[in-house]
Amino acid sequence: MGKDYVFATARVRSVEKNLLTREKVEKMVDSKTPADALKVLYDSDYGYGGEPVREENFEELLTEETKKTYEFVLSIAPDKEPFRLFQYPYDYHNLKTLMKAEFLGIDPMPLLMSNGSIEVNKMAVMVRERNFLSMTTDMKNAMLEVIDVFSRTNDPQIIDLIFDKACYTEMAKLASAANNAFLRRYVGLLIDTINLKTFVRMREMGKTWDFFNKVFIPGGNVPEKLFVSGYDEAYEQFAEKLLPFGLNTALAEGGAMVKDAGRFTMLEKLCDNMIIQFARGAKHVTFGMEPMAAYLIAKENEIKTARIIMAGLLADLPRDTIKERLRETYV
Repeated sequence: MGKDYVFATARVRSVEKNLLTREKVEKMVDSKTPADALKVLYDSDYGYGGEPVREENFEELLTEETKKTYEFVLSIAPDKEPFRLFQYPYDYHNLKTLMKAEFLGIDPMPLLMSNGSIEVNKMAVMVRERNFLSMTTDMKNAMLEVIDVFSRTNDPQIIDLIFDKACYTEMAKLASAANNAFLRRYVGLLIDTINLKTFVRMREMGKTWDFFNKVFIPGGNVPEKLFVSGYDEAYEQFAEKLLPFGLNTALAEGGAMVKDAGRFTMLEKLCDNMIIQFARGAKHVTFGMEPMAAYLIAKENEIKTARIIMAGLLADLPRDTIKERLRETYV
């Protein structure tokens, strides 16, 4: 399999030079105007090369760049199937949006996202007509469960709960089927960070441990019973139990900000940093699917950072406040 990825890996290495470095990120933050910050993105080959967008429409550029990134990786991948796992969150976002819009009687189309494994319009028709033939088995089963449970509970929260569990379960299955340790470890870490953030949010909302049981996503490295056993412990104390899983710093430092200031930004940042630190391990792989997967992770992280900067500048936030929220860069 490795030889099949020689060309693809070389192509990915050639575009990594356009990834935002720490210096470019700081240049964006220190820009005099949002328009100047946007120029840094254009200089890094963002978008398809059309007419520049106005700074207040920066999301259009970020959407273009995300679409371009997925088109690029899928166009050079010798086997596209393993990379579907990166597309599933977009698919399940669209399923959630379509079902909520149906129940609320609103137009879902402006809220749908491309880059999924199923084209947006096709997904919309399948949901509307209840024709699930082109969906994966997990998507179909989640759809049927949502339709059944919502009809009995009328609780929109159940939509997120069912689809989120199905999404990450399906990602874990595909990573396992790909027989690639990097993908398996990535999905496991991603699920761990999601469960950690959920653990903190549920506690801050005053939810009981049995409610956490309902929203816990299986497939990570940290067992559910460990979260439950530490549900009433101080964050600093419980963080020590997460040391074997590498989540201790994220909870200790992120939890401290939540407790002291009621802000989740540090926890979210530290969790994102853990994922990008993991992805950097692919730099040492000569060729294979790892550099390609890491590039997708890096671009998603980078685009999130660009969004934080542009939104902060347009809101005229202090530069120091924006810098506190910046994620680590891949390069």
